[in-house]
Order: sequence, then structure tokens, then C-alpha cells
Amino acid sequence: MIFVPASVTCIFSPEISDNPLSSGSIGVGFTINMGVTAKRGNGIKFNGKPIEFPTVEYVLNRVGLNGVELRSELPLGCGFGLSGASALATAMLSEQPNIHLADLAHEAEVLNRTGLGDVVTQVFGGLVVRKNASCPSKAIVLKFAWNLELDFLIIGKIDTKEFLSEDVTRKRIKKAGIYWTKEFIKNPTIDNLFRCSNGFAKETGLIEFVEDVIEAVKSQNGLASMVMLGKAVFALNGFKALEEFGKPFKARIDCCGVRNESVCGSMQNRRF
Repeated sequence: MIFVPASVTCIFSPEISDNPLSSGSIGVGFTINMGVTAKRGNGIKFNGKPIEFPTVEYVLNRVGLNGVELRSELPLGCGFGLSGASALATAMLSEQPNIHLADLAHEAEVLNRTGLGDVVTQVFGGLVVRKNASCPSKAIVLKFAWNLELDFLIIGKIDTKEFLSEDVTRKRIKKAGIYWTKEFIKNPTIDNLFRCSNGFAKETGLIEFVEDVIEAVKSQNGLASMVMLGKAVFALNGFKALEEFGKPFKARIDCCGVRNESVCGSMQNRRF
């Protein structure tokens, strides 16, 4: 069984070209010890229910599999990179030779506008700075293996495809994403991660979706910012404040990346 950790994007700057393998996003994100597991099946099922999933269907068609059974404790569409995780987990079930499987998952994401940088982050694991916009095999990254538990709250969904399809929105996000990624690289600490993530969210206007939640955490001396792109928040020392808005949960940063659960360690040496 394949496991792919969920990906939390803090900052991103989209770059989309005619070639999906040269498309993606510069930015900062991290993986957590919750995500997607996959095993071979018939059709596409998510948590036991049939689902239309064009990103995963694209991968299945390319590798010649009949179907996949996907499971996750996290919901789709709320900013945790489950489309990328599902595509990557499905690709890794294949034994097709001469296919860069992680690149294929990235291609499926870009073409279906369900994500731009999650697959790269999920391949490397940990806190990942993506220094170029590309597929995993050509990615230039900085990786930080932080041993840290964070608090999370999911409020609702944001349509990633809608945001990635609007030129004006994409240009505004692109400029802000480059600036705040550089700001984080200058001082890659947890405090600066929250500062830069919030700076990005404010500059792009995205923070309006969760601003009241973030302010509540800050008022109780915690740190919080927005999960991109979802109506969700990640926080440090913010669990009690988050309880005022829903049912928060805790997760640790996962530093291994995509892996076969029956094999110890990550799968970074497979044919990506």
C-alpha cells in the first residue's frame, strides 16, 4: 500500500506554461503525518465511495491500471493537497518502466488545475522551499526536517481550479508569492514561517476567508496562518482558540515523503 502525506502550502507563486512539466509553483509548504493511502482496485473510490476524479483518472489511463482505492482522514478540496497525493499514490502503484511516476502525477495536477506544487513537496517531505516551478524530477528545493506538532482547523473548501484559471488573481498571487518566499529563505524559522505566510495571505487578499480565526489564535498568544488554498488554518499553540470555531486536530510534520507502507523509509530513490 502506498502512502502520500498531505501537503500544506503556506506561500506559492504560480507559473503555468504550455508544458505541464515546466509548470508549477515557487513557494513554501510542508507535509504532515496524515494523507492518502492507495491500493489497486476497480474504478476510482475515495473512502469506499465511487468518485469522479479527473486528476486520478488521467494517471490511471497513462499507467494502464483499472482503478484505485483511495483512503484519507482528510477531506478533498480544503487545501491539504489531496488531489496531488491521490495522483501520486496512484502513480506509485504502477510498475510501468521508463515513466517518471511523480512527474506524471504533477502533470495530471497541472492539466486539471487541481494543484501546482503539492506533488513536489510530497516527494521530498518535511518543510520544502520550492525554488523553481517544475515537475519533481527537475525541482530545486530546500528541505528542512522540522520535528514539530501543529494544530489545524478545517472550515470549508475553496475552488483551486477557479483561482488558478483567473489571470488577474494569478498575477497578483505570483508577485506576492515570490516576495514572501524570498523573505522566508532569509530566515527559515517557525516564527518567520508564520510571519511570511500571513504576509502572503494578506497581500493576496486570501486571508479574508479565515482572518477571524487567525486573530483569535493570536489573541491567545499563539501563531496561526492560512492553509493554501482552503478555508483552513494551521497554528502553533492555538488548539484552544481553534475550538471556538470547530473541531481542530493535531498533526506532526512528516519528513519522509511518499512511501510504501510495507517498506521502511521514503521512496525518493524510485524512478521519479
